Amino acid sequence: MAAIAPRSNPVSVVLAEDETLMCSVLPGLLHEASSGAIHVIDTCRSRSALLHAVRRLRPAVVLCDVRMPNREGDPPTAIDERGINALSRQSPETRLLLLTGQPDPLLAKALLDAGAHGYLEKNVEPQRICCTIMHVNEGRRCIAPTVQSAIDLLEIRADRRVRQQLLEGRRGDVLRLLLEGQSAPEIAASLSIGKKYVDKRIAEIKRITGADTHIRIYRACERLGILDGHGKH
Repeated sequence: MAAIAPRSNPVSVVLAEDETLMCSVLPGLLHEASSGAIHVIDTCRSRSALLHAVRRLRPAVVLCDVRMPNREGDPPTAIDERGINALSRQSPETRLLLLTGQPDPLLAKALLDAGAHGYLEKNVEPQRICCTIMHVNEGRRCIAPTVQSAIDLLEIRADRRVRQQLLEGRRGDVLRLLLEGQSAPEIAASLSIGKKYVDKRIAEIKRITGADTHIRIYRACERLGILDGHGKH
């Protein structure tokens, strides 16, 4: 891995970690591994302390354990969307890089979707953490390869389930004609069914795809690979 070039203005980092050893040792390791390009300006052992530190210091990056106590002495719990939003309100320009000891692709996807900028495993060398901090600070989105692969697999499975729901039974017949550009009355006539029944199936298609217009249904089906042969391949 390439060495990190020295900087006149180090990247300011607040470390949120409730494990005493990590909290004590990691700041020095990051400073050494980055040749002084990264400076941990504060350490926090609870999410409440982190919120205060971020509001006061406005760091470039927060390096945060996924599971932290809300206050010191509380049991550790996973950060959620509300926690990420709370951090963003304190300092909108601060980037959030999450650390985890036990990768959970469902949680990782939820947190990244909520606005986290990176997701990294703890069992990597300090140089890797430093490079990820630098990339996140530059505006890149960084996810551990093993976690990204697990998220990709989740999304493939989810897409498969959505395709199955869209194409089953009469709903699939309605969708195929809808994608061909037929209106609800035309679909009803083509399938010899009532327009109200067609409207219900179209409402189901909108709910499943999360699309509220026909063009967005078309785009969702394009992303899901349904347009090629209308899902028959």
